[in-house]
Amino acid sequence: MHSRTNNDLNESFTQPNSVRPVRSAALLACLAGLLGAFPLRAQDSQEKIDIDDATRTFVVHLPKGYDAKQHYPVVILLHGQNQDADDMARLTRFNELADKDSIIAVYPNATRGRWNIGVRPQAMQAPMGRRGGYGRRGGYGGGGYPGGGGYPGGGGYPGGDRSGGQQSDESARRPEPADDVAFLNQMLDQLATRYSVDAHRVYATGLGDGGFMAFRVGCNLADRVAAIAPVGAAMPKTMICLPSRPVPTVMINGTDDPIVHYDGGTYKPGQFSLVSAEDSAKTWAKYDRCSEKPAQDKLPPLQKGGKDTKVFTYNSCQQNAQVALYSVKDGGNTWPGGEQYMVEKEVGRTSTALNANETIWSFFVTKRMAGDKGN
Repeated sequence: MHSRTNNDLNESFTQPNSVRPVRSAALLACLAGLLGAFPLRAQDSQEKIDIDDATRTFVVHLPKGYDAKQHYPVVILLHGQNQDADDMARLTRFNELADKDSIIAVYPNATRGRWNIGVRPQAMQAPMGRRGGYGRRGGYGGGGYPGGGGYPGGGGYPGGDRSGGQQSDESARRPEPADDVAFLNQMLDQLATRYSVDAHRVYATGLGDGGFMAFRVGCNLADRVAAIAPVGAAMPKTMICLPSRPVPTVMINGTDDPIVHYDGGTYKPGQFSLVSAEDSAKTWAKYDRCSEKPAQDKLPPLQKGGKDTKVFTYNSCQQNAQVALYSVKDGGNTWPGGEQYMVEKEVGRTSTALNANETIWSFFVTKRMAGDKGN
């Protein structure tokens, strides 16, 4: 075998000169093809911000054909608990839409995999054993979400008050929750200086814990974010929300979500109470001063055998805002049309009856900030 290989090699070096350029050209073409097979990674960059002596990170995905002379809309995608930016990009497959429709997709990383949504636990229970959580960097098996014992380690919301029970040494040493509103504010500042961003068209969406954070973005960053799209999330009963302007909101909720129940109840990982998905939409309709009753419609499934998706839409809102809820039949705490990132037993099924990316972007694309914000 070895002598045959060496003979083949020797023979290649004794080929006529006229043959060598052809083979070299073929080799270069092959290499170019291989490089062209990975265009997305070349457009992703890891960015950093220092806040309160801590380094925060986020990933920026520039669409194909990015041109600094143009101004691009920005969609912020907030990952679920114990996930990170890479997980969110993978399970949503949003970069495909971003490339197609020329969107800058931004994936922030939470501190220790948890967003500070500004809601403290209402009651604490004795810690329970850890169950599989979302995990990190493809592991999807790391920590206490979902499960009955709250966040990893049996605690409540990070830095929250553990009223109703003795404070353990572990919780006493737990660091204060990160100021995620300040982080996202500074992130937007940095994006505006480094990239060609249309400040009138900045949007936020998120899944699960990231969906709760998307609600908080609507509550606290209404002067910078044109619209929000929480997925697999509902409004916490104790969330303080005073938006500075009517914020267009589109929600996507599965009717069989085992973590954020469609009809409301306790969100066990954070130990706080939620209103139902439909009441969450009604709450935002009140914030935006929309019509009292929503229009109701049904969307046929994208694939045969799927269930219709109910749509509740509040119109006649102030400043042309709008509130919509997509009720995904049999859907779980998942991203419709995305990846089934955990087993159905844990998070429910990922519905293919709806494409969350297309649904969210078709809502966002018609919404923009009023006034002169500059580009």
